[in-house]
Amino acid sequence: MEEHSPLGASGASCWLNCAGSYWAQKDIPDSTSAFAQLGTDAHNLAEICLANKISTRKFIGKTPLINKEQVIDAEMADYVQEYVDYVRSVGGVQEYEQKVSYSDWVPDGFGTADVIATVDDTLFCIDLKYGKGVKVFAENNPQGMLYALGALNERAVFQDFKKVVIVIHQPRLDHVSEWGITPKELYEWAEWVKERATMCLEPDAPRTPGEKQCQWCRAKATCPELQTKTEHALMVQFEDMSVKTPPTPQELTDQDLQFVMHNKSLIESWLKSVETHVKGLIESGHGFPGWKMVAGRSNRKWADDGDAAKTLTTLLGEDAYVKKLLTAPAAEKALGKDGKKKIQSMIVKPEGKPTLVPEEDKRPALVGITADDFD
Repeated sequence: MEEHSPLGASGASCWLNCAGSYWAQKDIPDSTSAFAQLGTDAHNLAEICLANKISTRKFIGKTPLINKEQVIDAEMADYVQEYVDYVRSVGGVQEYEQKVSYSDWVPDGFGTADVIATVDDTLFCIDLKYGKGVKVFAENNPQGMLYALGALNERAVFQDFKKVVIVIHQPRLDHVSEWGITPKELYEWAEWVKERATMCLEPDAPRTPGEKQCQWCRAKATCPELQTKTEHALMVQFEDMSVKTPPTPQELTDQDLQFVMHNKSLIESWLKSVETHVKGLIESGHGFPGWKMVAGRSNRKWADDGDAAKTLTTLLGEDAYVKKLLTAPAAEKALGKDGKKKIQSMIVKPEGKPTLVPEEDKRPALVGITADDFD
């Protein structure tokens, strides 16, 4: 079982921005998912190939050392190879999956850096992100900075570094983010981190709701501060918070609308976490007043696909099967990196439907948008 730091780097966005989240989450177990396991497999594959100087494609159809159920397919092999190629291009003296400690600033603070590379007077700290949900950027990334801080602190005794480079590599998004910082700047930031970490350990540490800190917080379903902020966003029009009917959009001022829109993600995330929490209470046998779990809708299916195939082939011949062309993404996955180059000229990517985003979003604004564009 992998060790986890109480104030870990992966959760730094949470506890650095909300000191009270430490105690709130302390006794709530962290859940795992198929996506997390996929990331673990990708990291495992990368480490093996980097350490042994071999290609990821040698593992296609095989299982990594940790998860014996996940077979490496061409898609994972090619994506991880892109990361491996990048790491090799950095050069220098490299260390893989190295435990680093930043406990001089954060009590029991440690983590595992994917790659630490020393290139002349520059220290690289490289992090593989195998997910493809959200782009992660290296600039002021607290997880990367904590890993870099630990790596720098342990190696500065032997070498005078002039620069630290933090790298986030997301091959499935074709995204590589690099950001440089001086050791002096990193140590100055570490003093602020030390203050925040000290605050986290106070029994009455304040909770401060916000999109970054609440996104992955395991305690948000029962957080009173988040509930208060959510209620305010939902009922912003009313002085009497006992009113149970939300205002219509037309009743809100522009200032009210801005407040609600800026907290939209926070509200949706909180509502989802509340539902998950209530489900957990019922499933654990505690029950919950006014709610119950029922069987969801399901579709009929074959009890045994093999038996059905034999019978239908006898009765219907070739009509027992329906041929369907692979989608472009499915074809790319089946062909692998080299094979998919042969079909790129046949693939187009239509413009996505207009999406409402905050003004600071880097994408250019569309002009001439009508209601029909959102259908």
